[in-house]
Amino acid sequence: MAMQDMFASLETEEKLELLYNNSLVEGKNLEILMNNTDQFFLIVIAIIIFFMQCGFAFLEAGSVRSKNTVNILIKNMLDAFIGGVSYWAIGWGLAYGEGGNLFCGGSQFFNYQLSYALYPKWFFQFVFAATAATIVSGAIAERCQFFAYFAYSIIITGWVYPPVSHWAWDGAGWLAQTGYYKDFAGSGVVHLMGGSCAIVGCYFMGARRGRFNKKGDPIDMPGHSVPLAGLGGFILIFGFLAFNGGSQAQIAHEGDGDVVALAIVNTILGASTGGLVVLFINKFMFKQPWSFLMCLNGALAGMVSLCGGCNLYEPWAALIVGALGGIGFIVVHFAMLRLQLDDPLDAVA
Repeated sequence: MAMQDMFASLETEEKLELLYNNSLVEGKNLEILMNNTDQFFLIVIAIIIFFMQCGFAFLEAGSVRSKNTVNILIKNMLDAFIGGVSYWAIGWGLAYGEGGNLFCGGSQFFNYQLSYALYPKWFFQFVFAATAATIVSGAIAERCQFFAYFAYSIIITGWVYPPVSHWAWDGAGWLAQTGYYKDFAGSGVVHLMGGSCAIVGCYFMGARRGRFNKKGDPIDMPGHSVPLAGLGGFILIFGFLAFNGGSQAQIAHEGDGDVVALAIVNTILGASTGGLVVLFINKFMFKQPWSFLMCLNGALAGMVSLCGGCNLYEPWAALIVGALGGIGFIVVHFAMLRLQLDDPLDAVA
């Protein structure tokens, strides 16, 4: 009551000035709240995506022979730890550093003069870089020396992935400046880049001993634990929902929730048709037994194919894109075998 009496005693101009000042304060507080909400959203999503490293580790550990389990787990841990240091040292600067050019960024190496307000974006982009590196680790599993992998992890996260992300996702990049290249969640930037590096690695590393006979026909070398690989696959599907939905990178503005929801719905629909198409083609066209791992890889291929435009597709279109991704997986899977390129996890496909 005392506050109301004091307000009533003020002149009209004083009331208007007081209301105006209060509106400025409330507007500033709202801006801070929205900014903090966006940053918190980005951090939480990035942590969920980082959990995909666990999924990769389980999938790869279950898909290799038991004697190589510890080795593959260590290499997956290196992707996270070495990748973190590499991205801090040079990766971020090459990707998003200020003062760059069409090819790469030009500052903020070692996070020098990097504002704390950009740290959520830094972490989000780092987990994308770690994901790209892990794609290659699956393709060259069981035949890569430890120190060679050590060097490769540094190169991928520090030198190879950052300029590619700069091209497409930084306003100064040459792809971004064309105005025609749209890649919402990294179909090209993350997965195509990682797959390209993986197939080059498969070629130069050669096949595992005993993978192909003298005629070039493949010899089955199953992993030691389907349940372990299955657990890893389900973790990856879970993480992919955050990977694609979280690529909106904000949640506090009008329409953000709609975009995030659409991306997540489209992603799971793409996984559904991708997995089903691969499962049925493998069974009825190639007369193979029902295969859980083929179905899982088809689902992952369907989700990857949705990354580029999952924020724009209608759900019916996502079903078609996911199915095409599954067909693409089948084609690449058998083409790799025909060319005697040994990919234990079908990471390239």
